[in-house]
Amino acid sequence: MKVFISHGSGMDREVEAARKCIVAHLTDRGYDVFTDVDKLRVGDEWHPVLFEEMYLCDAAIVLLGPRTIRESDWVRREAEVLMSRHIVRSLRTVLPVFIGTQDTKEARRRGFGHLLNIQAEFGRRESNPMPEGTDVTQFAEWITAEFAPIVGPVGVASEFHQWASRISGFLRSARLRDFDTVVDAATALCCTDDEILHVRARVGAELFLAHVLLREGEKVRDGEADSALPGALAALRPGLLGNQLTQLKEEIVPGWVDPADAEVFASPPADGTAKDRPLVLLSAYAEWTAEQHVRRTVYNAPGSYRLRGLPESRQIRADESTEEEALMAMCNAALKTVFGVPPNMPLAPGHVRQRQTGEYLVIDSTGRQLRDIAAVVNRIHADFPWVTVIVLIPDGAPTAETLRELGIDRAVPVTLSHDVELRAFRLDQMLGDVAGATG
Repeated sequence: MKVFISHGSGMDREVEAARKCIVAHLTDRGYDVFTDVDKLRVGDEWHPVLFEEMYLCDAAIVLLGPRTIRESDWVRREAEVLMSRHIVRSLRTVLPVFIGTQDTKEARRRGFGHLLNIQAEFGRRESNPMPEGTDVTQFAEWITAEFAPIVGPVGVASEFHQWASRISGFLRSARLRDFDTVVDAATALCCTDDEILHVRARVGAELFLAHVLLREGEKVRDGEADSALPGALAALRPGLLGNQLTQLKEEIVPGWVDPADAEVFASPPADGTAKDRPLVLLSAYAEWTAEQHVRRTVYNAPGSYRLRGLPESRQIRADESTEEEALMAMCNAALKTVFGVPPNMPLAPGHVRQRQTGEYLVIDSTGRQLRDIAAVVNRIHADFPWVTVIVLIPDGAPTAETLRELGIDRAVPVTLSHDVELRAFRLDQMLGDVAGATG
């Protein structure tokens, strides 16, 4: 587990003492702790190394003293990068430590407001609140006690980093062809003057902008302002060739999905023991919306999932089969595609096994009885317990009592407002128009 410590390189005596104490404590606990004074060697290109470490770390600590706050532009920029990751939840843990200063006004003026907010949250906790004062040992012990329960699961940061790295690859290509395109994109994204200076510095700019692009999806969820993504994508047009713009659009669109909701869609581990029979009831209209949640779940990794959906029921059956049997037949046909089974081969448990790739089936409940859907889902899970079934229920999930009566009380409801779904769908269309435009 990688931990990045941002500090003022000896500007404040208390900060330096805290750094040494914290590094010793966390190293003893088995953490891979990075500080520039401990890990960088003479002759290293320190800018690229620091940015790489900031984007790869699983947790971060920012140590701030009076001089560091007043004088260190570099620590302020490190804090901006780390908080950018924290906001999009690719970095779950950022621990701010203000030692030897109570001047919150100066800290906010210098751009450390987000860290002060986090500090206040820790200070208000009933269990193990953040200490006050200048006792370095007390702060170090508090951080050591906090780390184990707060740090996110191993692999999350690296998977998000791979996603951001794919996006940064497109930005790098655009920059090589036309340097101004990336600067113009940063301007369209309403980056601050400091952030644009960072982009112009050519160090870590692509990864930074990749996180900003993904973070822009929050506007879709909040609905407070129009997304700046269409303008940013348009700014990148001169620097991208062929279908690169469309590929970039596909990478950034799932950023609108709430990461907390996306966790519900994670498929069971492919270890042959899946018995969870995963079932999600999503209050949405479109299969597209369900797939966006799956893509956000897997960090949009190529080839990481297979998904097939059933449209709403509108057709009149030509035979005398029941609604349940007709739905079961449609699901079997869809699952053959998901599993990669030839059309004429029977679909039986002995023919397929769970794979590393997540496997999903989406059922639109429109025009269907929930009782028939529940019966079919249970039949599917009896043979293929690892398949994640997503049922689109635009009007919202039924009561817990109804779910128990139908035998699907394991279902996890995910509530999504129709306004958010509409804004996300329209954003996808606008970005598609920009990517497909000529000129």
